[in-house]
Amino acid sequence: MKKWLAGILIGVMAMSMLMTGCGEKVPGDTPEEGSAPVKQTEKDASEQVELRLMWWGSQNRHDRTLEVTDKFREKYPNIMIEPEFSGWDGYWEKIAAQAAANNLPDIFQQDYAYLKQYAEKGLLAGLNDYVESKQLDLTDASENSISGGKINGNLYGVNLGTNSLTVAYDPALFQSAGVPQPQPGWTWEDYMETVRKLHQALGIYGDGSIPGNYFHGLKHYVRQHGFTFYNADGSKLGYEDDQLFVNFFKRELDLVREGVLPKPDVRLEIKSVENELIVEGKAAMSQVHSNQLVAMVKAADRPLSLAMIPSLKGEKKPGHYLKPSMFFSVAKSSKNVSEAVQFINYFTNDVEANKVLMAERGVPISSKVREALEPSLSDVQKTIFEYINLVIENSSPIDPPDPAGHSEVDKLLDNIQAEMLYEKITLEEGAEKFRTRANQILEKNKK
Repeated sequence: MKKWLAGILIGVMAMSMLMTGCGEKVPGDTPEEGSAPVKQTEKDASEQVELRLMWWGSQNRHDRTLEVTDKFREKYPNIMIEPEFSGWDGYWEKIAAQAAANNLPDIFQQDYAYLKQYAEKGLLAGLNDYVESKQLDLTDASENSISGGKINGNLYGVNLGTNSLTVAYDPALFQSAGVPQPQPGWTWEDYMETVRKLHQALGIYGDGSIPGNYFHGLKHYVRQHGFTFYNADGSKLGYEDDQLFVNFFKRELDLVREGVLPKPDVRLEIKSVENELIVEGKAAMSQVHSNQLVAMVKAADRPLSLAMIPSLKGEKKPGHYLKPSMFFSVAKSSKNVSEAVQFINYFTNDVEANKVLMAERGVPISSKVREALEPSLSDVQKTIFEYINLVIENSSPIDPPDPAGHSEVDKLLDNIQAEMLYEKITLEEGAEKFRTRANQILEKNKK
């Protein structure tokens, strides 16, 4: 255990900068489905309990969270919350150090990239029994909003906010071009027709890139065919037919050749939201995650709308999934797991608490909370909430966390995409090159 945690301390800084990948799977100590929570001594309702609560975030998040902990104490005066918070930088080093000292906070904010390794090392309390008893009440949350926090069928993280891949678009440009706005269920064929018409009518790029760009777009396309991007143990790619790769990038190559989409050198000039092509009026659409719309609208200083990634005719399952922005997890070493769960339940379901939080961590998973917040939302927040509601109805469960080596695979795919778009290699050569080298990277990182 200590050797593993020492490795985490050494490697976590690079991982946190990338915010990708997950820890190496270690044989044994794997959570079993439905594993029972830690048994605790029954406590009198008047007995004072102290919970340590740790999270990362901005000062805005700190202020809102502290106000909610005060409200919780007013409602449950016997439970004291001791807050610990910081920025993202250094957070995971602190968590790993506390894990090594068997001194994890009772409740701590957890990220999708790290959830699996902490759960598989037996550091997190399983929450299934609390869900079944409704002490942790998730009846108003969709399964796709919850599934990202499960490892081998057991819940180890409660989703604190949701986002999803999206196509941001400028409705005024669509109107000016006389092109219908994207509707739920539009297909890849509809997309190709739409971006071409926008380009022809407006003389700008129809889109900033193919929907989802090189990695998220291909992953979405692979999921639509019923596969996962990586296999179950992260040792190789999860799809076998390289024609999927070829078909996905052929659409992009055709549109780049026609000038409908920009070449990679134009995309490389985009360094921030403020100089996104859609913000500068040089493209009618852009690929983002839904929570980024607030910053994009502020930079553009005009309304923007959201559309789903195109669907595939005859798709095996929706490519869309709900991505947890972050979780709350409970340390298995906590002596007060029941009270920790009580706090998470309050944080998730209490309307007044969420009026303070105001979806700062992402769109709440509780449908009742979302409905209660809607009258107080800004126009751009309403757009995001409506979009997430749409995705909830048209999504499939999220894939397991990306395996060790993902950052190398991501960079590889980015480079191969550029080679294909500049026609230095064919699409077929790109598919073969990607599969060979990606599998080598994944196999190396499994050792």
